[in-house]
Amino acid sequence: MPPPQTSAADVASVGGGRSRARRIAHRTRDTCVSVLCSRLCSILLAVILVAGVALFVASLSLRPHRPRFALASFSLSGSVPGGKAEFNVSECNPNRHIGIYYDGDTRVSLRFYDALVASGPAFPAGWYQPNMTTVSVAGVLDVVGPTHGDPAAWHSFSAALQAGRLPLRLELTFTGVRFRVTTAFQLQLQLRGGRQRMHVKCYVVVGGDGRLLRGSVGAPCDRYL
Repeated sequence: MPPPQTSAADVASVGGGRSRARRIAHRTRDTCVSVLCSRLCSILLAVILVAGVALFVASLSLRPHRPRFALASFSLSGSVPGGKAEFNVSECNPNRHIGIYYDGDTRVSLRFYDALVASGPAFPAGWYQPNMTTVSVAGVLDVVGPTHGDPAAWHSFSAALQAGRLPLRLELTFTGVRFRVTTAFQLQLQLRGGRQRMHVKCYVVVGGDGRLLRGSVGAPCDRYL
């Protein structure tokens, strides 16, 4: 019995089937690669997004906030000049994870408008305020003015004191302020690059007896960093 004869149509059919199989295999492989690349890109974008949000939140939580100051008490006693000025200013560190180092001296001055009334040191250099704490910056200053050498300031000062409403300005200057944060691994990081100067202004109004008027008790102070 003679062997079956393979026609040209059968050969073409077999060749076409193999070609279609190769095309299907290529398309399947390309589809798998595309799906894998798409998923990898999605995962990478998600990781970048989460990392960006985490860094943003961390930067907000570790951004140092300026301490808040408020006038706690004040009194003026004795003659002018020659008397004493006692002050007490509360200082609050509102940062949750950041402490404040005061490396430089703290100077205080008391003024009646532009006329100097008293001045002197408040705190020695080298003290630290932990996070979320409140401390008192207090001291006693020698009253040196205004004097009769400045008649306009002297008469205005005396008249305001006799009228029972003497406006004064208490100024504090911190010459060396540094912010530091302690991480979960007890690693201390310095923020905002080195020492800075901070100026605080508290507006004081005392009565005829030299004591702080009620409206000035607890008044917030302006601060500049």
